[in-house]
Amino acid sequence: MQLSKHFSLHEFLVSQTAEREGGEMLARQNAPSDQVVSNLGYLVTSSLEPLRTLLDTPMSINSGYRCELLNSHIGSKSTSQHVVGQAADVALSSQILESSRHTRYRRIIEHKVRDRIGRSIRADASANFYLFATAVMYLHELDIDQLIHEYGDDGQPAWVHISASQSHNRRQILRINRDSTELITLEQALALGC
Repeated sequence: MQLSKHFSLHEFLVSQTAEREGGEMLARQNAPSDQVVSNLGYLVTSSLEPLRTLLDTPMSINSGYRCELLNSHIGSKSTSQHVVGQAADVALSSQILESSRHTRYRRIIEHKVRDRIGRSIRADASANFYLFATAVMYLHELDIDQLIHEYGDDGQPAWVHISASQSHNRRQILRINRDSTELITLEQALALGC
């Protein structure tokens, strides 16, 4: 089932942990409720597809929907938006950094960051930071609840957590590492890669 031009339901259900554990966990993971599918559709159309189209660069879903059994098994909070299909951990293809076809998109992001905070993106910033920075700059045009620079070093998030809710969106920007979770401003978010 396609949720949009670039995203299918299947990629939000895939879980190596559920596949490894099998049995009831795998069965539940592969049978999301209609509400979860609706929530995933909203997440895709309100934020992920617009970002994918804007960057013209493939994205992969590291973690999308998690059934309660899977979520508990990996030690995540029971209040995680992943459980209800409102969140995805996303990684951007390195093509944005490597391909000359994507130079234009990279330059636009770099220019917007420089205009906004007066600093340039560092040469060692990762593709995931470009995704994070783009989502930060378009936060008020997208329907995003939480945008999180997760783990990794500053400017090199391991992935970008994006959540959206059909009922309310706080447009929060956070940074999570091993030691802390902090709510940050738009300027602080962009400065992580500068």
